[in-house]
Amino acid sequence: MEKKVKKIPCLSDKPCDGHLTFKRVDYAIKLKDKTVSVPNIEVWECNLCGERFYPYEASKKIDLYKEYSGRLMLRLEPELHWKLARVANKHHRSLNQEVNYLLENTLK
Repeated sequence: MEKKVKKIPCLSDKPCDGHLTFKRVDYAIKLKDKTVSVPNIEVWECNLCGERFYPYEASKKIDLYKEYSGRLMLRLEPELHWKLARVANKHHRSLNQEVNYLLENTLK
């Protein structure tokens, strides 16, 4: 027996006879002079007009990327900087990748 899936009509303000389908997309944000990609955003997209509608969770994730650029200026003691660079080199990672790795695993 075939399962029927209810089609959700397009919610566009413009006249459209399309229906919405659920997708995951990467969303691009222009921040000052840089474009940042917000990965894996859930959207509803019209199959005819292409308009996208963003659920609350997706909007919150986009807002998070707008508020926090991911850039963090940090001053370290030279000895700590040297130690971090050695550890990063040992793990075949850049200093930035090593610091990200250490912070992510410390905050879990």
